[in-house]
Amino acid sequence: MIYIADPNPWLALYAHPLPTRVVPPTADLQSFLSTYGSSQQRACDLTPITADLQADLTAALSALPESLMNLLSKSVLGIFFADNLGASGLTDMVALGDGSNNLGFVIVLDRAAFAHTSANAWASWKENSAFVPEQQLQISVQIADQAHDHRVQAMRFLLLHEFGHVLATMTDICPPAWTLPLPKLAGHFSKHSWQTSGSKAIRPEQNFPHREKISFYQQPALHASQALDLYRDLARTAFPTLYASMDVQEDFAECFATYVHTQLLGQPYRVQVSVEDAIVFTSDDFWASPRASEKRRYIDNLLQSLEHNNAGHTFQGLAPFLRMSLNGADLRAHGQSLLVQANQDQENAILWMNLATVFLCLKMRDMGLAIQEQALSLQRLYVRPANCRPPKFRLLMILTPGDLSENTPIDCLLENSPVELLYYYASVEQPLPSPLPAHDAVMVGLSDSQANRALLLAVQASLLGHAKPVINPPHLLPNVNRDQLSELLQGISGLEMPRTHRLSRSQVVTRLSLPRTVEQAGTEPLPGFPLIIRPVGSQAGNHLAKVTSAAELATYLSTVDSAQFFVSRFVDYSSEDGQFRKYRIAMLRGQPFICHMAISSDWMVHYVNAGMYDSAEKRAEEGQFMQNFAGFAARHQAALSAIYERLQLDYLCIDCAETRHGELLVFEIDHIMAVHAMDSASLFPFKAGQVAKLQHAFEQYLYALHTQPLLESAS
Repeated sequence: MIYIADPNPWLALYAHPLPTRVVPPTADLQSFLSTYGSSQQRACDLTPITADLQADLTAALSALPESLMNLLSKSVLGIFFADNLGASGLTDMVALGDGSNNLGFVIVLDRAAFAHTSANAWASWKENSAFVPEQQLQISVQIADQAHDHRVQAMRFLLLHEFGHVLATMTDICPPAWTLPLPKLAGHFSKHSWQTSGSKAIRPEQNFPHREKISFYQQPALHASQALDLYRDLARTAFPTLYASMDVQEDFAECFATYVHTQLLGQPYRVQVSVEDAIVFTSDDFWASPRASEKRRYIDNLLQSLEHNNAGHTFQGLAPFLRMSLNGADLRAHGQSLLVQANQDQENAILWMNLATVFLCLKMRDMGLAIQEQALSLQRLYVRPANCRPPKFRLLMILTPGDLSENTPIDCLLENSPVELLYYYASVEQPLPSPLPAHDAVMVGLSDSQANRALLLAVQASLLGHAKPVINPPHLLPNVNRDQLSELLQGISGLEMPRTHRLSRSQVVTRLSLPRTVEQAGTEPLPGFPLIIRPVGSQAGNHLAKVTSAAELATYLSTVDSAQFFVSRFVDYSSEDGQFRKYRIAMLRGQPFICHMAISSDWMVHYVNAGMYDSAEKRAEEGQFMQNFAGFAARHQAALSAIYERLQLDYLCIDCAETRHGELLVFEIDHIMAVHAMDSASLFPFKAGQVAKLQHAFEQYLYALHTQPLLESAS
């Protein structure tokens, strides 16, 4: 295992095509290889990929089945090159240092292995490494016909072997520490040649003399004169190669590699033994022989599973597409690819739903919502898998159809976690899925918008007496509506939230345009200029404006078409340097966690346009603030505690600032804000660790939930 502290730069690799993931984002891999090499008394060093190796790698991967590449793109972080590896390649898992999350696999290839320009020369060199050479006896291996006997073929065969180790996570021989959210294959590969899946205990009928002495790449224990007997004995077993007979992991990897190589790609695999240039042994076609029948059936099932569980059959959620967008990946090209697939598989609801999310990420709202409607006409329940099987927790999310801002994007926080998310898009007619899927808790994730009020009431009625815990119960969600929230938070010491007034267009015109002295008696006092105005139902600052005069108000109303508006007093929260600082804080059962801080010269602060990506000085201040957030939290503990006491929501986010008098100034509170650690680790090295604290706390909160018993009837 390759343990790391910061997952963000590694996860960012997933935004790029697999053939281009060839540069390790941190020094973690080199540190691992240095330790690995020292254990074998060699200096093992990463080496930059050359242009010709990059071209060969791209060519080697281009011939592989699309279903295989789709799965590898979600599980292999990168393919790298090194010197003095001591083997042609290795595969290992990258995981967080505390063991809480597996991120994916890295594959490292030895550059010296590709000094052979001939694929057959490389395969023969590898095979001969198991024997002390003898002049009269030659062992040759053919893995390419004459037209394909070049380095690309050798690289492809080697990669197929390493990919076999990745795919082993789908089988009964998956090492305990190598869990990933990949589809699991029924049946037991190990039983065909091995007594157990976790050891080298071979079945007696599969054993043969001197097998335990087989060792490749290291100091050989066998002489070439023993090769003829070894290969004849091997031909009576269910092993496709000599390498496969060493242990169950190598058996599976060699079975996968040779099957794809020979049966799908149409290339040979043949071993010949010659004595004084006379051929005395030629291996048979393993996959055509009766001894391969059980393993052939198993590999066939594996490939069918890959075909069924490709990208079009796995619900992605928002997280991977948001990560692609933040890392500059070509989301349009990805969407176009999904669209082609969807048109070829029009009954595939998961494919349509993934495509809808891509279009919504691209701000193509009308198209995204139309595609989403198509998906929901086919099914309304979608599963985002956990990173392990079985999942440690199953969270049923109750959502509403609509844009990305309509629901809690909890998968962005719980990205690559042991929590399985079941997304149900509710309707008034069917507020809960029927039948209910197996789940451990329910989280109500839909927004409290006016359009959702009837749906919230239907969900609330359906959850009465529900046997599982309910996170963010629906009857509490209207508490975060802007006008209701401002009422709830009045009178809290150390907290300021200007009262929000909900006004019709005519009320705005007639009441806000008049001098305050002529307001009717008994009318609730309204803010004077400057004031903040926005349409009811708007999000992300759309049509939010500061108005300083009646003339500006008239201009605003002439350009914004809305029947209802929220109006509140403007508070100048600029610091002494004239900059505005806005914080996003997540609250879990009243405990605050910092998500980010944005600094801007404009009072309307949005992280994406505050210049945080362009200013090292701003990022340094944000990092310092996040590192010392405990002081901020202690300073505002009473106000934060009061927010939780009055709202009672299990999970929420607060956009806030500090006034010039040191009060906590609340702009907005909601449960549908995005929290993630997807920004560049090179620019924001401090973020992933802070967000990881919230993710860990949320997971622990879920695990601690206990099913509440149903209330007994009064009778």
